[in-house]
Amino acid sequence: MRLLLILALLWPAIATAEVIASSSIYVVDGDTVRAKGDKFRLVGFDTPETYKPRCEYELALGRAATNRLRQLMASVRNVDLVILPGRDKYNRGLARLYVGRNDVADILVSEGLARRYNGGRRQSWCG
Repeated sequence: MRLLLILALLWPAIATAEVIASSSIYVVDGDTVRAKGDKFRLVGFDTPETYKPRCEYELALGRAATNRLRQLMASVRNVDLVILPGRDKYNRGLARLYVGRNDVADILVSEGLARRYNGGRRQSWCG
């Protein structure tokens, strides 16, 4: 019981979850969105680059990931945006995005449009 009380008190400092209209989120690419006046890097996965890709395959797969994220957003009225503490090296906020009860990271990884990623050096998409 004591642990639950401590966790309840700490939770706001750890993350902020908000239900927001999917139409109010702009998909920048497969792992970046704009919402609430800020840009967010979606954590837990990496999608291929569409800005300065290193090869044609990366560009094509990056576009597919971006389009899929847009489809997911269009399929629901509201999404859960869980804003995490901190910012990435490009000064983007950090967040997880849930469509229904599914983390978009899990969806895109399972469909082969993304790889698991939790920081550090990223693997090349170009072989």
